[in-house]
Amino acid sequence: MHHQIDVHEARRQLSRLIASARSGAEAVIEGFNFAPSPPGSARHASAILALILSSFLTPLPAAEIPDAADACVKGMNETTPSSEFVAIEEGRAVRHERTTLEWQRCALGQTWDADSNVCKGRPRSVTWDRGKKLVAAVEGDWRLPTGEELISIVERCHPAPTINPQVFPNTRGGLYWTSSVDSGGLGRVWSVSFFKGSYYRQGTSQNGLIRLVRGTMKDGATP
Repeated sequence: MHHQIDVHEARRQLSRLIASARSGAEAVIEGFNFAPSPPGSARHASAILALILSSFLTPLPAAEIPDAADACVKGMNETTPSSEFVAIEEGRAVRHERTTLEWQRCALGQTWDADSNVCKGRPRSVTWDRGKKLVAAVEGDWRLPTGEELISIVERCHPAPTINPQVFPNTRGGLYWTSSVDSGGLGRVWSVSFFKGSYYRQGTSQNGLIRLVRGTMKDGATP
């Protein structure tokens, strides 16, 4: 059964809501000792209301990721300093400003603990084909990184694991799968070792770890 909408009544209710919102805005402004709106100044009241609402809707700045320079081997400079990364999604991911890529801070199988800012649990070690199926089930446009993308977060100044421990805490220093297939054939795929910070050819039937990425890498972002 369909109900007919009374357009005139709907307009009256909408007008009352707007008037109530404007009155509330003026009350808030007066509470802060601002000059009250001139009588009948609807435009002024609307502007004030928009200003108040925008102040509540403005997102909080992202928490700064601590520096990790003290973990470097003496005499070596950082290649992925914490200052290049911005925490997003309540800390579960980071945006690498130099490359514009976004990374999950935990390997697949681990979970992010926001209270302690660490990745908990053991990462899943899976074959390449199994890994692709697991990645396909993850929401949010996350995917396997290319070899070039994954090597971009290797930290050259750190001993194993060769990664910034503040940006990617509790990282296991193993072989991580990429989406880059070895052109030499033999059913091998490129992986990146976070023991050595270098590329390896790996058979797809072997096991590897997974760190997910999304976005498009900025041209010229890697040395």
